[in-house]
Amino acid sequence: MMNNTNAKPAIAIKALRKSFGPVEVLRGIDLTARDGDVISMIGSSGSGKSTLLRCIPMLETPNSGEVTVGDDHILHNGRKLSRSDNATARRLRRNLGFVFQSFNLWPHRTVLQNVIEAPVHVQGRSHREATEEAITLLEKVGLAHKRDAWPTHLSGGQQQRVAIARALAQRPKAILFDEPTSALDPELVGDVLKVIRSLAEEGRTMIIVTHEMGFAREVSSRVVFLHQGQIEEDGTPEKVFSNPDSSRCREFIGSHFQRNR
Repeated sequence: MMNNTNAKPAIAIKALRKSFGPVEVLRGIDLTARDGDVISMIGSSGSGKSTLLRCIPMLETPNSGEVTVGDDHILHNGRKLSRSDNATARRLRRNLGFVFQSFNLWPHRTVLQNVIEAPVHVQGRSHREATEEAITLLEKVGLAHKRDAWPTHLSGGQQQRVAIARALAQRPKAILFDEPTSALDPELVGDVLKVIRSLAEEGRTMIIVTHEMGFAREVSSRVVFLHQGQIEEDGTPEKVFSNPDSSRCREFIGSHFQRNR
């Protein structure tokens, strides 16, 4: 896929830092995702990928740095977020879809009720409109026939596809995927990746933390390699997978494909 360098930034991150106690997990991250970008973030466990993703919608509060989503901007300076900042963070979250590795569906709501929850109760859209759109989205992910099922009656792959439909129902500017297939049995991974691939083909803006290297190479407009809380490589899939500048990136990719031979 071509990198959309002339498009408007959907997400912009500047000088982002995050520590947990004495451990600095993110050490000055700069990253911009433009409209239509599909950015895959790769790296070893503990490199800061999931923490970075969670800092964008303020599920984790950074220690310092800037996060901009569309027209909403928050500058962190180490102090507690102000009332105004918290209001901005809520708007920012409304403009982002987030798909977790653990699905996080409401177990006491049906598939359809899960998908319409945010559009109706957060965005204030009519129940009828939200329901019609939810059914269309469930058709997109191949689960319209499960609209009245309970999440516990679905496979992990089906639950993750419902979670994707739920994220899309918010009409987000961008969707953040945190290792969306890592909790799935291997035979269920393909159906979820197929849905994400179709979203990429639609031009959706996405940032995907993933260990699926072949998938990242195929669907991404850019691939970002994190190491110890810093971006060590950022480029096209061809560049990052075939000729990275970072020796650590070369070692990481080489070891992955060695394991999967």
